[in-house]
Amino acid sequence: VPVAGMALILGVDRFMSECRSLTNFIGNAVATVVVARWDKALDPAALDAALNDRSPPPAVPTTDPALQDAD
Repeated sequence: VPVAGMALILGVDRFMSECRSLTNFIGNAVATVVVARWDKALDPAALDAALNDRSPPPAVPTTDPALQDAD
């Protein structure tokens, strides 16, 4: 196999790998919402608020000293 041909194959494979990863991520997100709705565990108001809110999520307190900020 020529080096140029191998470079072309690897370049296309990297792009296709990113496409597969994005497709997998979107599929998992959609499946989560579908299953939650199917189980009647979906709160549409909370989902709408979470999807439309652009602020960062609130910090969750932790008791692990390795994860706490040094004061």
